Amino acid sequence: MKYLLACCLLLTALAQTTRAREQSEESSPRFASKDSTKVQKSPTGALLRSLVLPGWGQWYNDQKIKAGIVVAAQATLIGFRFYFHNQASQFEKGSPEYNFYLDRRNFMYWLMAGVVVLSMLDAYIDAHLYNFDTGPDLALRFGAWRDRGRPTGLVRVGLRASF
Repeated sequence: MKYLLACCLLLTALAQTTRAREQSEESSPRFASKDSTKVQKSPTGALLRSLVLPGWGQWYNDQKIKAGIVVAAQATLIGFRFYFHNQASQFEKGSPEYNFYLDRRNFMYWLMAGVVVLSMLDAYIDAHLYNFDTGPDLALRFGAWRDRGRPTGLVRVGLRASF
């Protein structure tokens, strides 16, 4: 019985300590809102991760689907690069076909660089917006409604934003 009472007192003290720690973290300036329990992500860290390996910055920001899209885009462009390089190697240097496939291969390099730059920019912005409050008080509503005071039968279309 003494052991049970000691365990209950220990668990109660631990719960109060945890609750006090959570309340102090909520009032800390590193959190964007009082309701948020996410730690702010480093925008520079996300940008550099995305530079080293495209898609890593999105993964770091918990954007798993975006990370998959970036990796798939980069893999597709790399595959096309090898395809055009192999096609060019089948023709004699200086021929129009060789130059055509070589130009396409070089264009794939430019597209790969573009994907890297866009993924870096996306990771940087997502890290800045990681704790952005998207609660129910921040909503954009579209709707159509009738003018109830008039029997004209007209329908109004409007846009309402609650902030």
